[in-house]
Amino acid sequence: MDQFSADDFNVVVDDRADVHVNSKDGRFYLGWFPLGRPGTDGEGWKIAVTGTAKVRGYQVSFHTETPAEIVAAAAAVARVLATSQRV
Repeated sequence: MDQFSADDFNVVVDDRADVHVNSKDGRFYLGWFPLGRPGTDGEGWKIAVTGTAKVRGYQVSFHTETPAEIVAAAAAVARVLATSQRV
């Protein structure tokens, strides 16, 4: 969580105890769904980056049993955050 400064990101914990982190410019999203993301079969994590007119967006999901250390590996998340910057 220390990768997400309050100046650049919003963090919301909803009524299901799901955690949502999104960049204030709307280009990056990270969701943690400890009981599984509604409407999916065991999806516990979602990382999404919106695209631009010239660069496609992308998303990746992980199962609920995927350790947070794997999802939030500093190098991987730092790279995702770097690619989510406005071009």
